[in-house]
Amino acid sequence: MCIRTERVATQMAEQNSNSRGGKDQQKALPPETIPKKVPENYVDEAERIMRSLKNSGTTITTSKIRSLLSLVTDIYNKENTSTEDKLQPDSVVKLDLMRVRIAYEYGRDKGESKSRNKEEGSGKETVYPMREFITQAHLLEYLKGISTDRADLIRFAHYMEALVAFHRYLGGKEN
Repeated sequence: MCIRTERVATQMAEQNSNSRGGKDQQKALPPETIPKKVPENYVDEAERIMRSLKNSGTTITTSKIRSLLSLVTDIYNKENTSTEDKLQPDSVVKLDLMRVRIAYEYGRDKGESKSRNKEEGSGKETVYPMREFITQAHLLEYLKGISTDRADLIRFAHYMEALVAFHRYLGGKEN
């Protein structure tokens, strides 16, 4: 390898490592997805999350959150009538595709400019509504925690419904 190529490779590696630990959330890597189970008190959890997002000024559109609900509803409708403990293979595939879609929505969020409050000083900051929602709601973790358990899928579907309901209840933003 020539010296110039080596120098460019070193600079690129430094830029990569700097962007991971930097303040710019757009370039920061998301946390690793560790499987979790939806909690028993998922309704209270959904209300807490949506209130937290509302209080922080994070605005998610109804259409965005409902599009995620529709993905799980399709799977839920198919599995709700089943008497098996395990999910059907095509439902497992659809759950994996839903994880992909949520990861895409996370990465697609370009952020929006938001005015800071008086305590933080003047100026604007960039907020990432879908990233905040996906992170606080633990959507990727809960999806990964379903694995092939039908009861876990049903609880996750109900959790998503609760998130949508509290979003609407708290005056969620249209489109």
